[in-house]
Amino acid sequence: MTLLKLNFLSLLILLALLNTACKNPNDFTVDDFDPFTNYTQNQDGNTYRFQTDLSNAVLYGVQIPSIKQLPNGKFVFSFLLNNNTGSTQNYYYKLYYQNDTYKFNNDTSLSSENFYGSWEDTGIEFKKREIETGEVLVTDSFNIVGNPRDEKLYYGSDPEISRLSDTLLNRFVNKVKAIPEWYISAIEKAKGNKISIDDQVFLEALWGVNDYFQNQHNYNNRWKRNPRMGNYKFMLVVCNEAGLAKIPSYIKNISKTDSTQQFVNPFAYFDKLPLDTIKGIKVIHAVKNLSVYSSFNLENGIYVDRLNSNFIKADTSAYSESCGESNRLYQQAIFAQYFHHINKNYQFANINAVMDVVGENYTRESYQKHLSEYAKHKDLVKLYSNASDCPCKTVKTNVQEKSISIYNPGNANSTSLKKEHVGVKSRIGFTYGKWRAKIKFPKNISNDNVWNGLTNAFWLLFQSDDAWNARRACNANIGYIPKSAPDSEESIKQAVPVTSYSEIDFEILKESPYWTKSTYGDNLKNYKSEDGTNNRNIVVCCTNWDLACHAPKDYFFGAKDYSFEDKTYSFGRWNYFNKLLTSKVAVPHDEVFNDQYYYFEIDWQPSQIIWRIGKEKNNMREICRMNSNMTSIPNNQMIMLMTQEFHYQEWWPTAPFLQNVIPFPKNDLEGKLLEVEIE
Repeated sequence: MTLLKLNFLSLLILLALLNTACKNPNDFTVDDFDPFTNYTQNQDGNTYRFQTDLSNAVLYGVQIPSIKQLPNGKFVFSFLLNNNTGSTQNYYYKLYYQNDTYKFNNDTSLSSENFYGSWEDTGIEFKKREIETGEVLVTDSFNIVGNPRDEKLYYGSDPEISRLSDTLLNRFVNKVKAIPEWYISAIEKAKGNKISIDDQVFLEALWGVNDYFQNQHNYNNRWKRNPRMGNYKFMLVVCNEAGLAKIPSYIKNISKTDSTQQFVNPFAYFDKLPLDTIKGIKVIHAVKNLSVYSSFNLENGIYVDRLNSNFIKADTSAYSESCGESNRLYQQAIFAQYFHHINKNYQFANINAVMDVVGENYTRESYQKHLSEYAKHKDLVKLYSNASDCPCKTVKTNVQEKSISIYNPGNANSTSLKKEHVGVKSRIGFTYGKWRAKIKFPKNISNDNVWNGLTNAFWLLFQSDDAWNARRACNANIGYIPKSAPDSEESIKQAVPVTSYSEIDFEILKESPYWTKSTYGDNLKNYKSEDGTNNRNIVVCCTNWDLACHAPKDYFFGAKDYSFEDKTYSFGRWNYFNKLLTSKVAVPHDEVFNDQYYYFEIDWQPSQIIWRIGKEKNNMREICRMNSNMTSIPNNQMIMLMTQEFHYQEWWPTAPFLQNVIPFPKNDLEGKLLEVEIE
């Protein structure tokens, strides 16, 4: 065969191969994936900052974007799909999103907990697009919504009708009395709570109404698993017929589970996809990402939620347009008044005195005089701490200032002395996030350093104790010990593997930064104490209520230092069964209280919590950190609270001033909530 014939034959073979390649259905390309073409604001490099619209979020959950922000409440995305086969082909595509700031790595088993989603309607799987040869611009839309996997766990009653009515409440009061087991239980609880049987029946009825609403499973309550704040990443998956056949049903439809009944994170799935399987499948990660944050509206008023109030008979005389139970407030108010549970295992035995311990400069000499005479007093005022029985009287919205004020009421006369708790809570919850509040708390000490007995607090609390809000199981010999259980070995019998209770605190008061001597155990060389009456420091306490879950590998009790890279913090847990881990940091009182506001930030992440404080939002200092090696980090949905409380003196055994010796406040103690952001 001549060289010419060989070259001609080679050319024919090459042409045949090229023709075969052109007809290969795997031969397609995807370019220029843009996850949101209709949002171009607040750009910083490849990150676009986006503020949520919370106007309907209380009842219907956070939607990103809302219909008020972009047409149809959707982001528009686009990509170029090039069909190189030379003939018409069917292609399939699906967009996935995932919160990238508050997530577990995709190569861990916990990645299924990450917040990810796709189309709002999970029944829509990969969308089909028939494309002739050549390049086509494909456009579509999506939004980020709560409960993106459409889990029935988060279903419940229609929020429009899930409101307490007197008719429904009376129905459940009669039901409690009519069911022998329930009524007998109410009688026993009444003894433990030290209230009347009728009052306990009322509380049982409130619980019954709430349980009734939660057990209605006809409505997707997206607010129960709100989108997380922080950065979102976007992934586009495009495939041909052969590629689509390789993708399992639980990735096509994220509401489905695998053979082990577990959800599988599509980002983790495609990250691990073997090269031989990926033929016919294109996975493209967008360059652009979205940084989402929320700012709570403080001027929309304060809702009074009787369903979660625990008060028996309420005086509604203080109701107004901006505080109460109106339909507008039910739908729009982002905050509700918080009514404390009153622990009646303790009691004040307080001196019978009324003073403005801040304004009138209550002195150390006056305190010492009261202390020396305390044992001789025959008219000590014995009472429990109070929660308001007149909703809206001690909380107020300032529309012009866009703030919320809360007041511990003063004691104008000595006929009805009380130390009353007060607070507000958010009605929108999130999992994780940097929760930052701008607050003007009332001063804690007088000019002569004497404490007024008040504990100021900014904190996070579990949003609901229903099953939908359960924490990750505690897989340890000792599980979660209920908060109400005693700090003793007997409490182990009450430990459970799963709970909904979670709490992360900032508490600010006049307290010692050191622990009781017994807390140091055998390490008495580390024991320190101080005379706090001689300085103007207060203490900022940073606490995680891990409920004594022993799963963390470095779980410890007593007083101990723990280091994170270049930072070391001192922690305390009273004993082996104590349900909280705390760090106490001394801070100059006047730094926190003398200006018009101060910032507090709880940076709650999947594997750690960081507490920060400061005068400026962008220049805060870290004062505490805990991680999942030492304490169980909550992973359920939480709300924020601002409270001002009079704690029983047994709760702060190292405080330099005793609560029972501190006079009742003469004047209202006002605190202001000025700003709340979550990012």
